[in-house]
Amino acid sequence: MSDDAAPSTIPVGGMPTRSGSVARVLLLSALVSLAIMGLAFQLGVGDTVFARPGELMLLYIDVAPVLWFAAAAVLLSVLRWQSIDQRFRWVFLVAIVAVIVSLVVRLTVLQQSVIVALLEPFTVGFLAVVGAAILFTRTRVRRLARGTEAGITITGIGLGFAVVGLGIAIGALRVALAGPPGPPGAVTRYIETSPTTGLLVAATMLMIAGLFWLTDRTRNR
Repeated sequence: MSDDAAPSTIPVGGMPTRSGSVARVLLLSALVSLAIMGLAFQLGVGDTVFARPGELMLLYIDVAPVLWFAAAAVLLSVLRWQSIDQRFRWVFLVAIVAVIVSLVVRLTVLQQSVIVALLEPFTVGFLAVVGAAILFTRTRVRRLARGTEAGITITGIGLGFAVVGLGIAIGALRVALAGPPGPPGAVTRYIETSPTTGLLVAATMLMIAGLFWLTDRTRNR
């Protein structure tokens, strides 16, 4: 299925679906998922205090997100003649490449261990961010193609809970396997938290996400 026709528009139920609209929704969804993943990871490792200006913003400056957002914006524009699913496959492939580059930088330049490099919100966790954005955008496009917006909000909320659950799980595993993260010279302020508790909270969030998915599936069957 493609959302492009001359001029890159298909009227569906009075609601046009444009190539530019797909790109905006995908990138905005990824940005929201990125923020959710970062904050959920902080909750998983037990650090929820941001006392200095700009500290929260520094959490999201990472190799993989920077590379992906730059490349995805270009790809979605250049490949607008391709079908939705083809574009999404390219976008996810770019995410994999960005994560690999990030892992190489962490292992070589930053001298991190393999476990620490993997258990970061914007390495392997970033694939979940991009995956959630793609699933939401794909669902929205398909619903609009049927002339309805029913269930789009439920889908977004469910994917949000899933991203929160994965972020907390990654943070809890980070603490359990490698200890809490601490930049050089930073004063540690991580509260004593059990990784088991974090994993249980993550499992609860994923179960809630599953309930939203089941509700949407039932209503739109």
